[in-house]
Amino acid sequence: MSGPMSLLSRVAGGGMAALPELPRPRRVPSWAVGDPVAELAERLSAACSAAVHPDEIAAVLESEGLTDEQITGRYGHPDLFSLARELFETVPRRFPEPEPADDPWQVDVWRCVLRGLTFALPGVAYVLGGRWAGGDDGPFGVSRAVAAWGAAALCGWGWNQALAHRAHLHLLAQRPRAAARCLVTGAAVGACLAGAAAAAVAGPGHLSALAFAAGQSVYVASATVLLVLGRERSLLYVLTPLAVAVACGAGGLPSPAVAAVLVATAAAAGGAALASALRTALTGEPPERGPAKPPRAPWRERVRADRGAQLRARASRFGRGAAGPGTGTRTTPGRFGRRAAGPGTGTPTTPGRFGRRAAGPGTDTRTGLVSSLRTLPEAARLLWRADDGVTDAKGLSPYLSLPHGMAGLAGGALVVAAALTGEFVAALTVSMGVAEWLLFRFRSRCLTALRGTTVHERLLARSWRVLAGCLALYAVALAALAAVEAAVVPGAAAWNPAHLSVLLALGGTLWLSLLLQSCGRAWTGSYVLAAAVLTAVALLAAHTATAGTVLGLVCAGAAAVLLTAAFTMTGRVTTHR
Repeated sequence: MSGPMSLLSRVAGGGMAALPELPRPRRVPSWAVGDPVAELAERLSAACSAAVHPDEIAAVLESEGLTDEQITGRYGHPDLFSLARELFETVPRRFPEPEPADDPWQVDVWRCVLRGLTFALPGVAYVLGGRWAGGDDGPFGVSRAVAAWGAAALCGWGWNQALAHRAHLHLLAQRPRAAARCLVTGAAVGACLAGAAAAAVAGPGHLSALAFAAGQSVYVASATVLLVLGRERSLLYVLTPLAVAVACGAGGLPSPAVAAVLVATAAAAGGAALASALRTALTGEPPERGPAKPPRAPWRERVRADRGAQLRARASRFGRGAAGPGTGTRTTPGRFGRRAAGPGTGTPTTPGRFGRRAAGPGTDTRTGLVSSLRTLPEAARLLWRADDGVTDAKGLSPYLSLPHGMAGLAGGALVVAAALTGEFVAALTVSMGVAEWLLFRFRSRCLTALRGTTVHERLLARSWRVLAGCLALYAVALAALAAVEAAVVPGAAAWNPAHLSVLLALGGTLWLSLLLQSCGRAWTGSYVLAAAVLTAVALLAAHTATAGTVLGLVCAGAAAVLLTAAFTMTGRVTTHR
């Protein structure tokens, strides 16, 4: 007798081991009735649709317990792999959705706006320092003082951009103390180099201009430290008095008062940068990545706790003991602030009548200022030691940050050239916050497209649309800021197509260069920017056209090259991983 009865007789006779019980088949559609392969494909559709190779389906079939007799007799295939290949070709691919993951490119919009303000506010210092910009004629049709300031700015931009990249590499390697040490030493060296460049251009006899250039160098170096360590608000607080002084007409004050305001701003920036670096060295983590604050108790519990503390302090002040509950700690009461041990700690506190502060559990009686001063040697010692407590003998190669320094120097040269030709430099400076936000937005949208697209052509199309949209938004922002500058700033450029074209070409070049840097193609952006600067210098030396025309044409060509590189790069899957 064939069929199930013969199978049962063979199993009962002990000729072979009992077959494992197969899962109960699900209800199959009408088109699959009578076709065993179709029924099997419907039953294993989840595993077959997610397979990327027939061998995966073969492993699933083997785990189901199919025998050679079942494969040849019921499904009509010579072996397991032949059946797996048919299932792989029959069932369409339906890959499961990936698990939701964090987006590292999410950024707060207001933080980018704040950084844009910190990029723009230093320009008000030149309103006060303009009184020292006179003198004999210097290069490029400006005075030697202005040329010295430009040289210091260019040197500072190039050096500090490379320094910021190097410090970020340390932070990515989970070495915050090495990053703080790199920032402190690099900022000091950069300030000295920028001051030396200003002195070489200005020459003797320009002490006021050299002093302004020195303060500018100190501020730029300090701002680099604060921005890398995420202290944008501290930098904004430092610049606020300077902006208020300019808004209140400080330009009419005598030179000593103006010099005092500028020196105080530079000194405050330097002090805030050094304090942030020491804090990073002491805590072992950057300020913006510090531990989250514990949640506060409800207000009713806080009121009860404060009321209980007041009652215990009053009891100790009038001679009644105030030992902590369940601690057995003796107190020494006293009306005039005799010491009483804190609950469970044995730490002397000073409650009382004359406003002496009581130390909390596990603390000491030192005030915040004294405690901070006493921790300065420890912070300075940790600043010069690596994260593992040994001297850092192995550092990063300078070659890694060299393209970022070249890009900063070349981009600064283009901005200085735009300032000398009377273009919309203030609008370009303010737009840096918008440019940073759009850069993060582009990377975030492309990452979302990568996670939600399984076809390369679709990823390419979506990334190109995102890139075009971000460029269009940045162009609109530049045009709007240029209109505001033309209406508000005295002596600004006219808001016409000629000046707008130069602004859009320069802004697009800088934004695309930053985009290539964020995608790991820093050398491409630095090469294009350096070639643009050299081309502009050659054309200006040959007197081929006006300075504005040359700058606009050179920046347009550089933007076209960078845009081509960006289109090629953003269509790759590895760029957005």
